[in-house]
Amino acid sequence: MRKHLLPLAIAASGMAFVATAHAEQPNGWFVNGNVGSSHYSAEVDDFGSGTETDTAFIVNAGYRDQRILGFEVGYTNLGSISESDDFGDRVKLSGDGWTLGLNGHFNPTSHWYISARGGAFLWKLHAKARIAYDDGSSDTFRASEQSLGWYAGVGTGYDINRHWSVGGNFDYYKIDKDVYELGTRIFSVSAEYRF
Repeated sequence: MRKHLLPLAIAASGMAFVATAHAEQPNGWFVNGNVGSSHYSAEVDDFGSGTETDTAFIVNAGYRDQRILGFEVGYTNLGSISESDDFGDRVKLSGDGWTLGLNGHFNPTSHWYISARGGAFLWKLHAKARIAYDDGSSDTFRASEQSLGWYAGVGTGYDINRHWSVGGNFDYYKIDKDVYELGTRIFSVSAEYRF
């Protein structure tokens, strides 16, 4: 009889260990930050600027249940694009904004993760134009526009331990209002801390 109980006791202790490990999953609050390369595909009043590249920054905070699905709020700086001509005229367009959305963190193995995120993007564009004249003088004009767009992203990386992870990400931010139409792709590296 004892020979039959021993495998059962081992299996039960193994299940208890799995349940304990599962209970220690890092639920709760997190903060993360990304830095990377933004690639603008911009069109203003049906005139395209092609694809320009700059540096982008992303900062998020949020809450996840069982380290799987949760919400996030954050700030994204999309960097800027600029163009100039041979006459001294120069135009610069930069964008940033606040995000609110869902955030997922899935673990196919104990350390490797896949992430997904998406939601609303309350963006603001800042335009600055310098017009040069033949007499050497110039005028500077500034304008801004804001509205609601959307964002989505995916990533993958490594959970170092219960608190820290590092990864690589692709995010897309869409801005579309009146004469402005921008699609910004961001390729970034990230670090996350879970409380």
